Amino acid sequence: MNSVPTPYLPTKPKLFIGVGASAGGLEALQTLLQHLPTDTGACFIVVQHLSPDFKSMMLELLSKHTSMRILNVKDGMEVDANCIYLIPPKKNMMVSHGRLRLSEKTPESGLSLPIDIFFRSLAEDQQHKAIGIILSGTGTDGSRGIKSLKEAGALVIAQEPQSAKFDGMPNSAINTGLVDLVLRPEDIGDQLAAFIQHPLVSGDSSPLRSGSSENEDLMAEIFNVLKIKSEIDFAKYKPSTVARRIERRMTIKQVNSLREYLTLIFKDPYEVQILSKELLIGVTRFFRDDDAFTFLREKTIPDIVAHSNERIPIRVWVAGCSTGEEAYSLAILFADEISKRSLKREVKVFATDVNADAITDASNGSYSEDVQHDVGANYLSTYFSKTQGNNFQITKSIRQNVIFATHNMITDPPFSNMDLVSCRNILIYFQHSVQKRVLTSLHFSLKKDSYLFLGSSENLSDLAPHFETVNDRFRIYKKRTSVRIPISAAPPMVAGAKTAPHSLPSVSRLLRNYRGTNATGNALTSANELLITHYAPPCILINDEFEAVHVYGDVSPFIRRLPPGRISVEIKDLVNEDMSIAVSTALHRAKKCNEEVFYTDVYTGEHTKIAVNLRVFYQKDRDLETSPGYYWLIFEVDNAGNNFSAAHPVTFDVSEQSRQRIEDLEIELKRSKEHLQVTVEELETTNEELQSANEELMSANEELQSTNEELQSVNEELYTVNAEYQEKISEISQINSDLDEVLGLSSIGIIFLDDHLLIRRYTQAATNYINLRETDLNRPLHHFSNNLQYDNMLKDVSDVLNTGKSKQIDIVLEDKRVVQISIHPYRYANPGDIRGVAITFSDVSRARYAQRGLRLVYHQLKSSINNALDSLDNTPLPQPVKILILDDQPVGLALVDEIVSAISDFKCTTYQASAIIDAIEIVLKEKPHVCLVDYHLNGETAIDFIESMRANGVDIPSLVITADNDPELNAMLLSYGVLDLIIKDDLSPQVISRSIRFSIRRREIDKEISKTIDSVNI
Repeated sequence: MNSVPTPYLPTKPKLFIGVGASAGGLEALQTLLQHLPTDTGACFIVVQHLSPDFKSMMLELLSKHTSMRILNVKDGMEVDANCIYLIPPKKNMMVSHGRLRLSEKTPESGLSLPIDIFFRSLAEDQQHKAIGIILSGTGTDGSRGIKSLKEAGALVIAQEPQSAKFDGMPNSAINTGLVDLVLRPEDIGDQLAAFIQHPLVSGDSSPLRSGSSENEDLMAEIFNVLKIKSEIDFAKYKPSTVARRIERRMTIKQVNSLREYLTLIFKDPYEVQILSKELLIGVTRFFRDDDAFTFLREKTIPDIVAHSNERIPIRVWVAGCSTGEEAYSLAILFADEISKRSLKREVKVFATDVNADAITDASNGSYSEDVQHDVGANYLSTYFSKTQGNNFQITKSIRQNVIFATHNMITDPPFSNMDLVSCRNILIYFQHSVQKRVLTSLHFSLKKDSYLFLGSSENLSDLAPHFETVNDRFRIYKKRTSVRIPISAAPPMVAGAKTAPHSLPSVSRLLRNYRGTNATGNALTSANELLITHYAPPCILINDEFEAVHVYGDVSPFIRRLPPGRISVEIKDLVNEDMSIAVSTALHRAKKCNEEVFYTDVYTGEHTKIAVNLRVFYQKDRDLETSPGYYWLIFEVDNAGNNFSAAHPVTFDVSEQSRQRIEDLEIELKRSKEHLQVTVEELETTNEELQSANEELMSANEELQSTNEELQSVNEELYTVNAEYQEKISEISQINSDLDEVLGLSSIGIIFLDDHLLIRRYTQAATNYINLRETDLNRPLHHFSNNLQYDNMLKDVSDVLNTGKSKQIDIVLEDKRVVQISIHPYRYANPGDIRGVAITFSDVSRARYAQRGLRLVYHQLKSSINNALDSLDNTPLPQPVKILILDDQPVGLALVDEIVSAISDFKCTTYQASAIIDAIEIVLKEKPHVCLVDYHLNGETAIDFIESMRANGVDIPSLVITADNDPELNAMLLSYGVLDLIIKDDLSPQVISRSIRFSIRRREIDKEISKTIDSVNI
């Protein structure tokens, strides 16, 4: 017995599961559906990159791999559980209030990212009841969308890159750090089923929100573990937020109770790290909330810049900056505004977050290529540079304006004197008392008439009187007064709390290390210094920058008294002013001439002049050209009683040496000016060329980037179309092979001709009638001889091609076999489009000879029955015999009535009817014994009359009269229960009398047989 299919009953889905795929996604989807349970209670919405120029065959290709209903999405469609919905081509899709909404893709909108668009709307509409899955594909589509899903508390799954044909999309999603599970397509189904059936997801239980004392104790233990590992007290977060995040981790880890999860985090430190990251909810992007940032750019920031001055920097605090996108966004807006006004202003953006890992990432200033969809082309080209890994790096001019630091806004003191504070989408996760404390800290950090920028779901609460609302929709406020509000609800500082792991060492420790390091010289070095100091003349060691490095002996008579404050170690600032010219000249000559310089009679002294000999020589540290050099400046006093010698002693003449020095400097200055002028001209020319080339390259790069994105999108669409066609071709090839096998096994010969009557293909059986070989394809039919006595075959084939009407004929071969030749027009999808002719050759010899034998046997049997009736039947017939005559022709009615009236064997009463409906009325009213019916009845036949009687529950013997002597007609009428077929040419009173006797007796015998069968107990 065939089972009756269960009718489909639409139900609302428990979860909305979005599946994003692109190039290579067809295979991944087929594998996913093959292993996906059909009774999850969720709906699956598939978003792909489809070509707008080709019809998608995705529904047909996927329906073979699952028993779930698959539908192409229509605008406004309401989704049902255990159904799969496919995005149509040339559309973007969103979900709103549980319904799928479609919008047209516009060519001017640039690179299409349908997965991001859908995931964002899915997160907004379904929140934590959504699941996002990223399958094979190129590019980064979906990476931004999963950020929205993650922020809403949804589950995110990515295909394992090694199992994907194209790993671009899975890798991009994984690199965001927001993916919960990385699985092969065949494993996703089981994981989804386990997740959906978990009591926390199905709604069977919610242990975290039961409020029992045991759960409160367990939660306190979890908070304690998190605080030890991350130094963050999550107990101050909203219980509902924390509970939802912990429940989601429990469902992913397949843990049913809070105690089991506590045991898990004790055993698995990595789970603590993941949970901490989940609770911090570090999801952001550049210029998040476009309208709000547009207002900042057009109103708020211009006002801040207009009221600033060059001496005092503009100060901005971005609290909870996560990975830095918002901080850089504000820095870019300030830099752009300052550039428009052609002002010189210093901007300092203090970006803080409690997550040290996020701060590290933000400090790097490197972001994936999908930021180009959030940042405008102008900002991207001005404030970003592309790196080798296709990432975008913040330029140095912006990076140096942003200072990143780890900061806990709940426990750490706030910044001060801020012109703008941004604290967005953070307060909503704190308890009310903590919100008030943080808002108080933000109020303290602002200057009067400065701005506060909050998230779209946040408000000022009790601090509203202290602020003026600038824009309530975008949550932008201005500090109204300078009243100091006490920071309430301040949590106590824990004594002995751990310091930051990367805090700077103290100055005292640095000094101790420095002193310790310099005190570790060996005894020989100390002895050498002592000898030089006591027995060598006073001298100073000078480096290439003319800075004093080391002093030997007592040089106090030759150097100035050091003034208070910062000192300079340049030799010209150290030696006495009256000998600075001599020292400077000697130093330059020693290096220029590469020889020892010895000046005598250099007088110095503030009150009493003393004569000093200056000895200077220059020496390289090593023989290498690039090695640093040092000057030895030696002071020798004549009255010391020492006999000093020199190779070329020169008596120092101040005026002569000054004049010579000035001449040298003037010559050197002239050469420097000429060289500088040439260099400046070359640099100007080069700069102009580089600027022009840079503009051309930037323009070309933008065009190439846009073209590359378009080509990438088209390539993904074409790959999807190609995959669909490959699947279809594979199916067609299989069907074609099956058809060839069937035709090969069949004994029916078939020849397919095109519209030029050229042979396209044929079956092996056709060679029994037409002399064909494998090399005869694409040759005209009339080139071949045949074994048929059918001279009009080519004419009939041409007629069928031209008229579209089939022909059929039987041909008798020389060996007496009968072949039925059928010629039919060959059509494709359009019935009126004739593309050729199909000729079939069927050996019907057995059927034809069987029909001839049956006809002969029938006539012999009929003759025998009539003879038997004449000799044996003496039982009187009913008096009178009621006879219904049915014929649509009056002449025929009169003829049959006249013949019946001439019967002398029994009395007859005739009833005449010219239509079936009239005949049925007579049958129901008069109940005749027999019906004489003409076969052709004004568009109907005697068969229609017999079926009408059966429909009215009447069974009366019928005799059919016809002028067609067709054996097949006789067989067909007998199959409908007609007892005899009378040819009009054979009509006579004797023939009709025998037929009436036969039909009446036959009916009586049938009734007796039925009674006998009914009386037998089975």
